[in-house]
Amino acid sequence: MEPTFRETLEPACVSTRLVAMTKDAVLGELARLLSAGSASLPVDVVRRVLTEREQLASTGVGSGVAIPHGRLRELSGVKVALALHPEGVYFDAIDGGKVHLFVAVLASDREPTMHLRILARASR
Repeated sequence: MEPTFRETLEPACVSTRLVAMTKDAVLGELARLLSAGSASLPVDVVRRVLTEREQLASTGVGSGVAIPHGRLRELSGVKVALALHPEGVYFDAIDGGKVHLFVAVLASDREPTMHLRILARASR
């Protein structure tokens, strides 16, 4: 059975106080959250995956929300990070506004359906 969104969110992957003031720095903070507690997920690799996806198109979906995501072959299953930025940061969102809520998703590229389902849940 496929895990629920809540089951994929570990306490170590949650932050209510992001402090980064640029898009690139936020991706770094999100990479650290996704890597938390997992020696098999180096921060630099996770950051690269998130950055490469972000270069295709912004994951800032508007209304103060962004859903940075990517796929990584070495990963088993899905990792989710949830982060709040109290002041907000410009993230090239489609509405041009600041982003306050980040839902970062990292999934195995061997499980594209699970990746898409988690993204769909996050966007709802």
